[in-house]
Amino acid sequence: MNIEIAERLIKLRKEKGLSQEELASKLGLSRQAVSKWERAEASPDTDNLICLARIYGVSLDELLNTNDSVEDIIKEQVKPEEPKKDRVHIGVGGIHVESKEGEEVHISGDGIFVKDKDDEVNIGCGKNYSHRPSKYEIIKGAVVGSFTLLAVVTFLLLGFLLPGGVGWTTGWIVFLFIPIFASLFSCFHRKKITAFAMPVLVTAIYMFLGMGFGMWHPYWIVFLAIPIFYSVFGPIDKLLHHRRVEKGIEINIVDNEDE
Repeated sequence: MNIEIAERLIKLRKEKGLSQEELASKLGLSRQAVSKWERAEASPDTDNLICLARIYGVSLDELLNTNDSVEDIIKEQVKPEEPKKDRVHIGVGGIHVESKEGEEVHISGDGIFVKDKDDEVNIGCGKNYSHRPSKYEIIKGAVVGSFTLLAVVTFLLLGFLLPGGVGWTTGWIVFLFIPIFASLFSCFHRKKITAFAMPVLVTAIYMFLGMGFGMWHPYWIVFLAIPIFYSVFGPIDKLLHHRRVEKGIEINIVDNEDE
């Protein structure tokens, strides 16, 4: 596609008040495809040209009108491709990585697109994608939110009621129990014991012993519980996971906080 048509596509899109993402959503394509058209790096196929003309309210003649000669148009179509280079672009439009071998990774508000030599993974790209919270997420959000409010109230009560400002200096430990409580949901939902926030629990216990009773040494030894926990329950999680796979149980988890 020549520069003249590419610039016309940009002008028409802006006149309609559409972003590249919005136009791509209407066409069922990725934003990268629209971007390549408008940079004159690629040309829309016939179906997309028809759709563009209807979206912009113009005829195909108006859309493709150019002063180039037939020879120039043919030359533009058959010009040899320049050797590809590795490209990395990070900006407000997201993160875009393209290798000279044709592998691509695009992460943006549209979603995630990964392409290698053999396969493609497309999550949300080219679609008007919006995540609808599952029943689990709604329940977890409500319960953890209530627990957070309870932790705030508890902290304030400890601060005001305990003498000598002890409640203010030590009561903040209750906030460590928020991620601990939330991790219990992840354990049951993901069927994974190691999803439990063991490091946070150990830290909370150590801070309580140290700040409440001055038991700093040698009670730092409680931190040894962390590697023990993962070394014991990590293999158990893997074993349980393999058994579920062998039984043909499909695991489909949507948990934004954990991912």
